[in-house]
Parts: sequence; C-alpha cells; structure tokens
Amino acid sequence: MRFSPWLILACVLVPGSVIAEERAVDFSRDIRPILSNTCFKCHGPGTAKAKLRLDDRAKALEKEAIVPGKPDESPLFQRLIAKDDDGRMPPPESGDPLTPEQIAKLKAWIAAGAEYTPHWAFVAPKRPEIRGQKSETSPIDHFIRARLAKEGIAPSPEADRPTLIRRASLDLIGLLPTPKEVEDFVNDTSPDAYEKVIDRLLASPHYGERQARHWLDMARYADSNGYTIDGARIIWPWRDWVVKAYNADMPFDRFTIEQLAGDLLPKATVDQKIATGFHRNTSFNEEGGTDAEQFRVERTVDRANTTAAVWLGLTMGCAQCHDHKYDPVSQKDYYRLYAYFNSCDEPTVTIGGSPELEQKIADLNAQIAEIQKKDGDLKAIDKLKAQIKKTQGAIPSSLVLKERAKPRPTHVQIRGDFLRPGDEVTPAAPTALPKAGGKSRLDLAKWLVSRDNPLTARVVVNRYWQQFFGKGLVETENDFGMQGSSPTHPEILDWLAVEFMEPTVGKAWSTKQIQKLIVLSATYRQASHARPELRDKDARNLLLARQNRLRLEAESIRDAALCASGLLSQKVGGAPVYPPQPPEVFSFTQSKHPWPESKGEDRYRRAIYTYIWRQSQHPLLTTFDGADAQTACTKRNRSNTPLQALHLANDPAFLEFADGLGKRIVSAGPTDDAGRIDFAYRLCFGRLPGDAERSRVLKYAAGIAEAQRWSAVGRVLMNLDEFITRE
Repeated sequence: MRFSPWLILACVLVPGSVIAEERAVDFSRDIRPILSNTCFKCHGPGTAKAKLRLDDRAKALEKEAIVPGKPDESPLFQRLIAKDDDGRMPPPESGDPLTPEQIAKLKAWIAAGAEYTPHWAFVAPKRPEIRGQKSETSPIDHFIRARLAKEGIAPSPEADRPTLIRRASLDLIGLLPTPKEVEDFVNDTSPDAYEKVIDRLLASPHYGERQARHWLDMARYADSNGYTIDGARIIWPWRDWVVKAYNADMPFDRFTIEQLAGDLLPKATVDQKIATGFHRNTSFNEEGGTDAEQFRVERTVDRANTTAAVWLGLTMGCAQCHDHKYDPVSQKDYYRLYAYFNSCDEPTVTIGGSPELEQKIADLNAQIAEIQKKDGDLKAIDKLKAQIKKTQGAIPSSLVLKERAKPRPTHVQIRGDFLRPGDEVTPAAPTALPKAGGKSRLDLAKWLVSRDNPLTARVVVNRYWQQFFGKGLVETENDFGMQGSSPTHPEILDWLAVEFMEPTVGKAWSTKQIQKLIVLSATYRQASHARPELRDKDARNLLLARQNRLRLEAESIRDAALCASGLLSQKVGGAPVYPPQPPEVFSFTQSKHPWPESKGEDRYRRAIYTYIWRQSQHPLLTTFDGADAQTACTKRNRSNTPLQALHLANDPAFLEFADGLGKRIVSAGPTDDAGRIDFAYRLCFGRLPGDAERSRVLKYAAGIAEAQRWSAVGRVLMNLDEFITRE
C-alpha cells in the first residue's frame, strides 16, 4: 500500500504561518538590488571611490553618507535628488538614473533606520513553517497556490494523461513513451497511477543518461583537448561513471566528494579515481612553442571558476584580476579557492589492463613522485611521463587528478598575471561564507556539501527545478550573488534545499527523491496552455499558474526521433560513436579529424554517446544550442532559427529516421490509411490526431507514391513543432 508523501510531510512540518510578503520596504528585496545595480560599481567591495562603500553599513555610516532615520540630512539621499548634474548620483553619464519609485524606497529605508540585512543566499536555509496545509497537498503546491491566491490567479487544470506521461518521460529519461505505456497509463484507474509511472521512469537505466547530460554540460565534457590541434582524449569512462551514479541514486554529497577528491579517499578505488575526471574536462593546449606553465595555470583557473559556478552558483571568476565589483569576494578569496587545485597532477588511470602493465605504470609514477620530492628534475620527469604514455597506449585508461607529493605555493596573481606573483595564500573558503575545515581538495569537497554551507543545496535544487519548469526559482541559476535574481518563491527554494539535505523520509542528498517530489506536485502536472488572463498579471509565468512549453534540447530531439522510428539502441555506456554527419563539418576547422561513420547498432545510439570534438561539434549540437564544452554551462539557450527547420527537414540522419518511422508504421500499424495515421501520431506525440489533422494527413498521403508514402508522412510529423516540444 502506498502512502501520500505529502501526508507524511504534513504531519512533521512545524506549525506556523505562511511567509507573507511584507508591505514595508525590505532591504534584501527592495534596497540591495538598487544599490547593487547603480552604486556598488563605484562604491562597493571592488572599488570604493571617495573611500565610500555602500555595501557595508558600518563603512557607509563611518563616512556619514547615511544618517539613519533622517533621509533629508543624509548626503546619499541629497545626492540622489540633486538638480545639478555635477552633484547628482548616479552621474548622468552612467546611464542608470533612478526612478521616482526607487528614490522613494531609498528614502523610506533611511527613514526606517537604514538597516542592512545579510544577502539571502549567504544565510543558511531553514525549513519554512507551514500552517493549514491539506494532507493531500505537497508543500510545493501549498506555497505556489498561496501566492496565486494572493494575486487572484487560479492554477491551471492538470494536463491530460497522454501529455503528462510524455512530459514526464522526456524530463526524466529523455525518451518518448511507447504507445503501450501511454495506453496503460490512460487506462489505469488506480489513485497512484501517475506515481507508478514516475517510479518506473526513475528506475529506468535511461534515467542516468538523461540526468548525466545536464551534469556533462556543467563539467564541459568533450572527447578532445580543444585549441587548434584539438587532439583526441579518452575520458568517456568518467561519463559512464556519471550515468551509473545517477542510476544508483548516489547521494549528491558523495557524488561531489568523489568527483572533487576521489583520489584522496582512503584506499581509493579505480572508480573513485575515475570520478576525478570531472576536473580533467578542461581544455589542453598541445601546440608547440607554448609555455606549459601558462596553460597549467589556465586549467587551474578553469577548475576554480567551474567549482564556484557548479556548487556555489557564484561568479568568482570576476575576482581573478581584482576584487569582485558586486559580491563580497576579494581577489585573495579567489586565489584561496584556486589553491585547492594548484597542486594537482594530471595522470591517467588504467582500466582493466594486465597486472604487469599496471605495475609498470605504478613503478614509473612512483619514480616521478620520488624525483618531485628531491630536486624536481623536469627532464627526468618528462622522460618518465613519455614512458607512461607509451605504456598506457596498450590498455584502456581515463584522465584523472592526483595530488602532487610536494605542494606548490600559491600566490595572488597581480591583475591575473601568473608572472606577477603577489601575496602568498593558503586554501580556504570565501570569507563571506562559513569557514572550510581544512586545506585539501577533500576538505573543500566536504565543506561544499556541509550543512553550514548556505549555497550548494539551494543551487542544486534550483537547477532541478529549472529542468522541470524551464527556469529556476532563482532565474539567474549561475549567479546567487548580489547581481542575481531574488527567488520568486523563497519558501519553496529553502524547503527543497533543507529537504534535500535533511529529508523528512528517505535518504539524504537523494536526487531521485527530490526530483520525485517536484514531478509529483500538482504544479508540475498543470497544463501548459497559454491563458489570456495571465498576460497582464504574470506574462512570464513566474508565479507558475501553468506549466511551460519547452523546446527539446539537441540530444533529446535526436533521441525522440530514434524512439519514434523504432531504431533506438537500448545499450547504455561505452566508447563514443560516430553517427552520420555532413563531411563538410571539418572544412571549417584547422584540423581535419577522422569520423568513421558508425554502422549497425552504434549508428543508433543515444546522442549522449556521440563523439564530441571541441572545435567541430556534430552539427545537431551546434544547430540546437548544445553546450560549447569550453566552459561550465549551467543553462542552455533555446533559440528558434530557420536553420533548425532546415536541419530537421533535410539532414540525412533525420531522413533516415523518417524512413525508419515509415517502415514501422507499415510493419507494426494497421492496414488502413486512417489507422496508420493514428498509429503514427501515437508514436510521435502519444495521442490520437483530431479529425481535421487526420483528414489533412490523409489528403497529403494520397498524393505520395506508395513506396515513399509513409516515410514522407513520418518526415512531416517529425518536422512539426509538437514533435520537438515538451508540453
């Protein structure tokens, strides 16, 4: 017997009141955004013209810029309303004049005492109190509907079942549901019919493939080194590690620790070492005549920037050359984070080689470590590395990280120039956040997923929300700092973050568990139809009175076509494959790479397994806004261009998929034309066509020769907006 998770949660949440939006001026909501957007650039943590900082109350009062309770006597307010261009702030040339409403808010704030409150994202999340929650209502729906009711907006009805199962399937496993799966769900009258669908999808081996694609974007995954030469590399075992981790529902704290510091764990396994490939996804310059140290530093910079973006949601890279202009992140803070990665070596780990070969590589690595402890003879080390590379060519391997025997000292780089070392620093967390407990990558990883860290859980659940609604509760998913958006529903964000770390039921840091909570919600299950009455009240659907229609990502478009055609290979994992692509792709690069077009089953593998050359990606990825594999991509663009329509209509691979769909319609569908059209619609859209649709396709099919008829129909259906859209 299944019990509603909302009933369990409702019983244990602390009674209280729904957090209502205050009418009084609030510093975090109303004032900080004004100061951050118009003042901090010149009077903030990075620059303090006239030695005035407005990001810090004590410093602002020290300069007597603000007189609490007396706006008319406060120089700050006087400068805001000055009639003289020379005396008014912000200066006219800044192009950011304040509106009368903003000036009124600042005046009211000063009159109320000019109190500052910490930035919301730097305060640890707490489980919000709830009063009056119905037992069958999830906390997500409780907060969404309370906000909608306050605005006088009704939620949308639940989507019909064919739409709902197609949506959930595309979101959770990235594949279309089969006609039988749709039919079974439509005919299932049990109260937990939808939950059974979700459980089946979460248990699918294809779940890990879909979720891994999001993580690979952030890890800047590719199968080549980048730069001009863009040579091949082997790191797909790390990609497979990620897929397996999601399928096994590895807790996110362990998922983090193994990727950032798996090599530092006691008696680290080969899998834990493979996990450190996360930070081997950096580009690597193989060109002759380059400075090896320069590019080692660039890779270390990339690791620091990526760590901050992926786990903290902060733009710490802005502090590489100077103190951050908006956030409380100094240049020293940046290089303290950089220091965690400054003593990493970049070896490979063998996978399944003979004991003799593995022992030979281990001996060579031991020799390198011994030399580094002594005099660090670079020539001897390079010679040994060449021997290792030659030996590894005979056995499977993957790129990993390993801590050096002798740590490198880390210095602030003046203006970001590694040739101009400044003050020496040691590894540490940013000073605006709780302190990390040690100086190793393992200490950093544990700190990132500690309960004291206010950011990681919020950042992660916000991205999960983004996956299911198109945008996060914090729309600037890559910036939780001062310039970022405030959460549209802070109560939901904090509830999800705390539930992720300290669940009411189940295991901590469970991705499957937190995603199930989201997709079971009535908010997720709403229809996505546009509603005229929302255009004025909530044109961007920030309050979520309906679902959002989302164009599928590049990989999902290919995978959906493979599903509909019946050509999809179910194989999970393995070396990259080479699906068909135009031979002209490499005409626009400086290096022409081999593309041995895959045959048989490999030709129809999911797009996550397509070989990625950094400088010449498969045209499907570039046409449909795939990640560039150069820097961490926390959210893909969704463009709408004529080239996309031309690609779907004319690309040889999609013609092949359309032909496969046509053959499937004939071989597995009914014998009459109307029945075949119904079957084709069920394959592509999970629903039956309307009378007008059926009539129109029948008329079109009648004009096509029998041999090409159903391939032509398949081509038309795959080119409809509905096919590449998740409703």
